[in-house]
Amino acid sequence: MTDRRGATHYTTLAVHPKATPEEIRAAYRRAARDAHPDRHGDASSARMAAVNEAWSVLGDPNRRLRYDQEIARTDREPTGSAASGPMIDRRMPAQVLVPTGDLSRFPWKFFGVMGVLAIAVVFIGSMLSDDPKPVQPDNFLIQGDCVTIDEARLELTEVACTTPYDAKVQSVLNFDDLCPTGTEEYRDPQGRGIACVLRVPA
Repeated sequence: MTDRRGATHYTTLAVHPKATPEEIRAAYRRAARDAHPDRHGDASSARMAAVNEAWSVLGDPNRRLRYDQEIARTDREPTGSAASGPMIDRRMPAQVLVPTGDLSRFPWKFFGVMGVLAIAVVFIGSMLSDDPKPVQPDNFLIQGDCVTIDEARLELTEVACTTPYDAKVQSVLNFDDLCPTGTEEYRDPQGRGIACVLRVPA
């Protein structure tokens, strides 16, 4: 959905609507650092809230899908009220389809060839494209990060999920919130609150 200025969660994080999950994750990290109250004081609290809300939607595949569908619906604005006429999708030109009863005239071969070519292009592109580079650990914890636990100091250290780790971050909460049942709480390394982690089986 967009506000009156046309802003969306994508513009809040400064990413394209077709951005990959890795690109959205990296954009959230940048935006959270830029809007963190430690840098700008209480004046940035509204901006930080907007960044967190954008991540909570775009970081969840199911919520992002529903959000994209809502954006698509709101883009189809009515051109008039109920009294002045029906709602029209401005993005689609008006077309009138007249049935001819003769399906042999439809260019089946053309669309078949185009479909095969499109599939080939997608397949070749996926084979040649580089795998996205994993996000490097920076100790700025968000949901899904992998961490090691220093039992003596009760501290967390973010590590790449491709290396051995002790637990995964389930959420980062304010100091006065409680972690979900089954998770353990540790102080966030950046001092933002409490990190709720779920240990991996030994």
